[in-house]
Amino acid sequence: MNCTASFPLTLFSADAPPPPLPDAREHSGIRSARTPVRVLVVDDEPLIATTVAAILNSNGFEATHAFSGEDALEAARDFCPDVVLSDVLMPRMSGIDLGMRLRQELPGTYVMLFSGQAATTELLRRAQLEGYDFELLAKPIHPDELIARLAGLHLPRS
Repeated sequence: MNCTASFPLTLFSADAPPPPLPDAREHSGIRSARTPVRVLVVDDEPLIATTVAAILNSNGFEATHAFSGEDALEAARDFCPDVVLSDVLMPRMSGIDLGMRLRQELPGTYVMLFSGQAATTELLRRAQLEGYDFELLAKPIHPDELIARLAGLHLPRS
């Protein structure tokens, strides 16, 4: 599978308020009847990654998971996700480093980060200084809010 398509991204600054959320009950997360949004969930805590992927799969998305940044890079090359939802603080490769690599290798992939750690602020600033800006969601995130966020992204139709 070739993941080389590129499209403009609408990204949100961690310092700016997020856009209003659509009502999750009104959205299925599907771009068209045949093409569900593909989401790669990355977290070094397997229970979180598998649970979030299962929730997304049961709500009209096509989701899979990875347990490290390195595994996520390999999975992204094969799975060609529309969105990568990654934890920030992980061993060996942070979610921010993963996001920067994905922007270089798969520029059409939207990167969304989530974290429950206050230490992510400095990592995000470093990425911004290098020209990368990522949306950051606070952990824990309610499934309805996550589904609404993903459903509200303006992704190209496949």
